[in-house]
Amino acid sequence: MVLVAVLIPALLALAAFAINIAQIEIVSAEIQIATDAAVRSAGREYLLTGDKDKALLAARDMASRNPIGSFVVPFEASDLEFGVGARADANSPYTFVETGSGNAVRLSTNSLADGGDGVSPVFPFFGSNYKIRPRITAVSTQGVIDIALVVDRSGSMAYGAGETAVYPPVPAAAPAGWDFGDPVPPQARWLDLIASTKVFVDELNASPTDELVSLTIYDESSTTLLELSDNYAPIISELEFISGGFEKGGTNIGGGILGGQTAVGSSTFGRPDASKVIIVMTDGVHNTGTDPLTAAESVARSGVTLFTITFSDEADQTMMENVALKGSGQHFHAVNAAQLELAFQQIARSLPTLLTE
Repeated sequence: MVLVAVLIPALLALAAFAINIAQIEIVSAEIQIATDAAVRSAGREYLLTGDKDKALLAARDMASRNPIGSFVVPFEASDLEFGVGARADANSPYTFVETGSGNAVRLSTNSLADGGDGVSPVFPFFGSNYKIRPRITAVSTQGVIDIALVVDRSGSMAYGAGETAVYPPVPAAAPAGWDFGDPVPPQARWLDLIASTKVFVDELNASPTDELVSLTIYDESSTTLLELSDNYAPIISELEFISGGFEKGGTNIGGGILGGQTAVGSSTFGRPDASKVIIVMTDGVHNTGTDPLTAAESVARSGVTLFTITFSDEADQTMMENVALKGSGQHFHAVNAAQLELAFQQIARSLPTLLTE
C-alpha cells in the first residue's frame, strides 16, 4: 500500500503526459487541416484577383470557419508567400519556388509558432505558460491545364434560345428566303455561344498560368478544328467562320466528348505534366452516334475532368448532369445568353486548384 501510494502521483503524471502528447498530435492535425483550407482559399482568391491583401483576408476568413475548439489559427502577411509551382511530369510532385508572384501560394503558421497565442494543454504538465503552437506549411498550386473545348454545331444552334428548334419552320429571326447554308440568323444560339466563348477566353487570358485550349465541334460527327495551343484568337475566328454558312446537322454528344478526349490527350500538342479538362456544351438532345454516358466513362478512366453546359430548355439536363458526374466535373445550365456567358466564366474560375504540400 505504501508503494502504491508512492507510485500514484507518478502514474497520474505519466497519464497527464500521455494525454498532453495525444492532444498535441490532435491539435497539430486540426491546425494542418485549417491551414490547408486557408491556403486553398487564399490561392483561389489570388489567382482570381492578383491581390495579395485579399488573399490574406481569404485565408483568415477560412481559418475562422475552421476553429480548433474556440481557437482560430492566426495568419499574418508574413505567413503568405507567392511563387511558382511546377513539376517535371504528371507522376512527379510539385515543387514551390518563391518568386513574389505566379501560380502558387504557400501559407505557414510561422507567426503562431514564433510566439503567438496557441491552444492550452489539458494538463499544465509542461508549465503554465506552455501553448501548442506547431509550425505547419501548406501550398496551393494552380497546375498547368490542357482544355478541350467541345461545342454543339447542330442545326438547332441556328435558332434563338427561347425558340423550339424544329425545322421547318426556319428560325424566327431569319431573313426572308433564309435556309441552312446561309449565314447564321441574328439572335441565334450559335452567336450567343461565340460571345460566351469570348468571355471564357478573356478569363483564361487573365489567368497567371498558361492554359492550352483545343476546339472540337460536333453535329452527326466530331471534328477537331484546333489542336491544343496557348493562342486563343483562332478559336473565335473559327467559330465566326462557321457563322458565314451555317449547315444543319444532328447531335452526337458522345462523339464530341470522345473527340475532345483525343484532343486533350494529344502527346504532340499536350503537356505531360498538365491536368486535363473537357468542357462540352450542347443545346439539345443526343440523337445519333456514341452514347454520351459511355463516352463519359471513357473520359473518367483516362483521368480527365469533364464539365458540361446545357443551353436552352430543350437540352437534356438530366443526362448532361450524369455525364458531368461520371467525369468528376460540374454541370451548368443556361436559358439565355447572359447565363451562358456566366457558365463559361464560372468554369474558367473553377478549373482545378491543387493542394501540393
